[in-house]
Amino acid sequence: MINIAQVLGRVGKIDTKSTASGVKITNLSLVTSKKFTKNGEKQEKVTWHNVTLFSKLSEIAEKYVSTGDLLYIQGEMDNQKYTTQDGQERIKHFIIAHDLKLMPKSKEHHAAPKEADDVPW
Repeated sequence: MINIAQVLGRVGKIDTKSTASGVKITNLSLVTSKKFTKNGEKQEKVTWHNVTLFSKLSEIAEKYVSTGDLLYIQGEMDNQKYTTQDGQERIKHFIIAHDLKLMPKSKEHHAAPKEADDVPW
């Protein structure tokens, strides 16, 4: 059986906590999007992914990762059953990260020119 998840997206929420034994756990949300054309109209589908990082990866995320950063995560899919306050059973799906790569930050010079006179060609 294979259980591999790979996601490249931007960080939404990020929260790091420590267990009673001192193990760090970071939960973060990562957003991805897919652009497509349907019935001649351009559309975009946005998906939020929940990611959990433990120990060393959690420490790295706590130190270097901020909202809006572009991250590559590789890990495995997992789920957890829980019951809401009104008694409904739910399942939360998330990725347990095994690898984290911080992608380069956007550079100012990659932005589109503000005026036609600024075009270099």
